[in-house]
Amino acid sequence: MPNNSVSVKEILDSGRFTLYQVWICTLCFLLAFFDGFDLSLVGVAAPKIAEFLNTTSATLGVAMSIGNIGALIGALVLGMLADRFGRKHMLLVSAFTFGIFTLAISFIQSVEQLIIFRFIAGLGLGGAVPNALAFGSEYAPSHKRATLATTMYAGVAVGATCAGLFSSFLLPKYGWQSLFLVGGIIACVIGIIAAISLPEPLEFLIKRGSDKDKERMRKIVFKIRPSYASKKDIEFISSEKRLPGVPLKHLFNEGRTSGTVLLWIAFILSYYLQWLILSWTPTLLKQSGASPQEFSLAFACVNMGAVVSTVLVGILMDKYSSFRILKLSFFLAFASVLIFGYFASSTFIVVAVVSAIMGFFVIGSNSGLMGLAATSYPADIRGTGLGWATGIGRAGSLIAPVAGGLMLTGNWSVNAICTTNAIMALLVIIIIFIMQKVSAGK
Repeated sequence: MPNNSVSVKEILDSGRFTLYQVWICTLCFLLAFFDGFDLSLVGVAAPKIAEFLNTTSATLGVAMSIGNIGALIGALVLGMLADRFGRKHMLLVSAFTFGIFTLAISFIQSVEQLIIFRFIAGLGLGGAVPNALAFGSEYAPSHKRATLATTMYAGVAVGATCAGLFSSFLLPKYGWQSLFLVGGIIACVIGIIAAISLPEPLEFLIKRGSDKDKERMRKIVFKIRPSYASKKDIEFISSEKRLPGVPLKHLFNEGRTSGTVLLWIAFILSYYLQWLILSWTPTLLKQSGASPQEFSLAFACVNMGAVVSTVLVGILMDKYSSFRILKLSFFLAFASVLIFGYFASSTFIVVAVVSAIMGFFVIGSNSGLMGLAATSYPADIRGTGLGWATGIGRAGSLIAPVAGGLMLTGNWSVNAICTTNAIMALLVIIIIFIMQKVSAGK
């Protein structure tokens, strides 16, 4: 390496985490925020939408799953496009696509319109979280990458919590349509802020390598490490090996095949369990006798628990064995779903507590998988790796609303639904155990 060269890794690892990096990660947190906001809007509004459209829970479950098909496609496609053409542009596409078509849901008059708008909004939604996490991770010191990935992913839980709190106020007074008006406006506002404030990742600017990109890179580096300002002839170089060709194929090269496939299976199972509770918790609580305000507040409690755990799990994964932390967290997720099913018809205070516990462990465990994916791939394919992991994982979120709707239509008890579906967390533990053995054998 020439004397006047410095790598991106050295820049990020050599000093303190600056306010500029905090701002970048905050914007990525906010971009993840509207994913969570959407999850809660759909779950809380589902009972009222079913009444408005005069449809069954099973039919509404299909409409919700169609939205997840759009999210699946968005995650797969926008992640790869971001690795090739830049994350900033794809994040903006995600934000505005989701925002505009979420606003449009406020005006639906039929299930068919709901399906169309949810599908298109899902396209934008699917690309938001993986690209935001990959983006923020590329401005993170290597020893804090899991912590920052899960902290940014906490934006999902914060968004869902805010949606639950807003819903408890808006739903009784202004109807379910107001929820989607607020959600769409928030997404567009966040998109505008990101368009003005976000740079491109340093590794991407080095890869593209034009004179304008070098000047942009220099300005970014000086904000992170002002000490380089006096070194006019310094050259910034990539800290990772360039991976030529289509990013997707590299998920299966250099011994990554088994790890990638196992990660995908874990994501499918985890997304299924998470989406089951996020899609149907308000309906389950309504079935147990809760009022609209009570099930909205209880749903907010689910996500309040998740806010804390999504940050905590990343810190623990950076400090201890990622696999050990994930196995423990998914076992506790299994237990928490069982507890929720048993106490769902109790007093509101008890329901709020068990809801928070369930959200803490189920959503926190899912965020741990996000942290694992963010640290499993090099920068050139990180967006593709996260995009495909979350995209394939969305297959679980496609099944969950339909499965939950069929169980409810079949008059399953809340306890039976929770007991049956909690098993998914045990299956994830088995997958993580296998991943750990494969990783140790390399």
